[in-house]
Amino acid sequence: MCDRIGFRTIGYRRFSADAAIHRIAEIGYDGVEICLEHPGLEPEEIDVLRATALATVAAGAGVEIATVSYHGDRDPLPVRWRRALQAIELTGAMGSDTLIINAPRPGPDAPDLADQFLTQLERQIELAERLGVTLALEPEPGLLVHGNDDMLALIERMDSEHLRVNLDVGHAFLTEPDVPAAIRRLGDLIVAAHIEGMPAGEHRHLVPGEGDLDLPAVLAALDEIGFDGWLTVDLFDIADAPDEAAEASLSRMRELTRG
Repeated sequence: MCDRIGFRTIGYRRFSADAAIHRIAEIGYDGVEICLEHPGLEPEEIDVLRATALATVAAGAGVEIATVSYHGDRDPLPVRWRRALQAIELTGAMGSDTLIINAPRPGPDAPDLADQFLTQLERQIELAERLGVTLALEPEPGLLVHGNDDMLALIERMDSEHLRVNLDVGHAFLTEPDVPAAIRRLGDLIVAAHIEGMPAGEHRHLVPGEGDLDLPAVLAALDEIGFDGWLTVDLFDIADAPDEAAEASLSRMRELTRG
């Protein structure tokens, strides 16, 4: 079973990115996911030199930059499209080959949103192919790419080895009737995974092992398909006590992955 455990920096959003990396490393994680929504890390706020410096900080702290993520949920669409392209360039500069993205949420303000998304995704894939970055798109409840059916249709349509899946196990718990079966269906399209606990019928990220999601069954299914990517804990509503949440999460993940 894969036992490389990472933690997303957004849970430490009240700390600088450098401090977040160090704190995550000190707790004992193997890697960090650099979130480009982290204050001061928005794509216009940093350049390739700063991205490279973050990789140096991580190496000095003894952790890898496992993945980079850009979720433009709160960005106006023109900003979102621009930042997504910038994020691809920054990912390589940080020494990672995987950028985690998601789809926008449908709404009345953009009736042509699906067409916009497909057009922009084609541009993103073109740049990702040129720079050697894999776009790991994360299905999420209520977004244009809601679940497995949407994800598989999109991959077939785009027909690029640089578009793959970031499996958020809690999201899959909310969108799929059987999470292990959903994992087996995606198979080797899954290149990264976000891990958390999740209550039934409620989109609320919890420390792994809390809630109703059968995490041992999920990890067993990932093992069954030969998944060897990062298992990255995805908690964001923890700003008041991020160390405590990160420590509890790592302890539980080590129990699950090492027996």
